[in-house]
Amino acid sequence: MFRRPHARPLTTYLGLLLSLSLSLASAAPSVAAPLFDDSAPLDITLRGPFEKIEAERDKDAEYEASLSFVDDDGQPVTLDAKLSVRGHYRLQKEVCTRSPLWVNLKKSQVKDTLFRKQDKLKLVTQCRNVSRYAEYVYREQQAYALFEALSEISFGSRLLNVTYVDSDSGAQETQPAFFIQHKDRVAKEHGMRNFEEDIADKERLDPQQSNLVALFMYFLSNTDYSLLGGPPGQGCCHNIKMLEDDAGGLFPVPYDFDSTGYVNPPYAAPAGDIGQRDVNQRIYRGFCAPDTVTVSTVARFQERRPALEAIALDDTYVAKKSVRRARNNLKRFYDVIDDPKRLQREIVDSCR
Repeated sequence: MFRRPHARPLTTYLGLLLSLSLSLASAAPSVAAPLFDDSAPLDITLRGPFEKIEAERDKDAEYEASLSFVDDDGQPVTLDAKLSVRGHYRLQKEVCTRSPLWVNLKKSQVKDTLFRKQDKLKLVTQCRNVSRYAEYVYREQQAYALFEALSEISFGSRLLNVTYVDSDSGAQETQPAFFIQHKDRVAKEHGMRNFEEDIADKERLDPQQSNLVALFMYFLSNTDYSLLGGPPGQGCCHNIKMLEDDAGGLFPVPYDFDSTGYVNPPYAAPAGDIGQRDVNQRIYRGFCAPDTVTVSTVARFQERRPALEAIALDDTYVAKKSVRRARNNLKRFYDVIDDPKRLQREIVDSCR
């Protein structure tokens, strides 16, 4: 282990950092499905009974809809779809005026389109029809891109400009949103299966992936997750999808990053039982890991700092004020992991 009281100091292992960073694999390979191979925003039109959807917010209901876009040849494509609401906190009317959605497509229609190999997709919508809420969409999608730049196992995401057309009233509006790859697709691409039990065995967690997720959550200033369980009746795990390999190893993949210091929407609240003052206060919640695992995770963040900065400091869709805030947040994170004493105190000695 890294130095706990009366153990070896962290500096014993710093010589490993350079050699490990040079040997790390490159960022995650591109996804075979074309929807997530491109990072450029995609313009789509969703037509459905949105006024009814928002009035009912019934998870058991499905609504007939269509999804339209223009393909690479400039030809319009329309796919049949069914919409259903999803989520928990953001599904509450007092929190968000537009529900997060499932978009369920017909396999027979997507085969020769941009949506081939897709079936059921999560759509992250703009929570409220207020201009500043658009930035929270962009920031949360960036969080997915940041983890994808760090991990070989991650959810693909695709930024969208969505025109919502109400099929009953004809009312329409355009807002940013993004698709998230379905967990079944992620599992299939990596030769794994979804973990179906309610509680995960800590001893079966892959050490490297678990440590990477924990440090990434610290990076985002996120304490709203669990690698072992979830709320009653929701299965394993909280804001984590757990994948299982043939040997029984468990690989956590994080999602749902809105209640983080990185995104920082008005409704984000601090964890009440760990002494967090607000969501911008970083608190490490990871499990204790072998020395070599922590060293390699730190090295990965150091090696990929330019890629992470390119994502987090992109001002294409966010205000320059937000970029300055992101730059300061990044600096504070790297000030910790680049300083052996602070890394020891704030990460290693804080593990569980």
